Amino acid sequence: MSNAGSGYLSVGLMFVVTIILGLGLVWVNIERVDLAYELKTLDRELQEKQEQNSKLQVERHYLLAPATLRDRAEKAGLRPPRRDQIRTVQE
Repeated sequence: MSNAGSGYLSVGLMFVVTIILGLGLVWVNIERVDLAYELKTLDRELQEKQEQNSKLQVERHYLLAPATLRDRAEKAGLRPPRRDQIRTVQE
């Protein structure tokens, strides 16, 4: 009877280990799916920020273009200095 009791204990122990390993596998798969979703979200966010950065760079270049600055200065009433308004500083 000792062998039979030992056999049942071994089978029971293997059953418990199998359940634990199965639960571990399910947990790992859930974590993998969560990480994949988070990675996809971060990748989308990165792409949006890169697009926004590109648009802002284009706008910056437009705003700093000499023709744009000249037009804005004229609209603000600014004009190039006259000769008598220019001072040079010598060291």
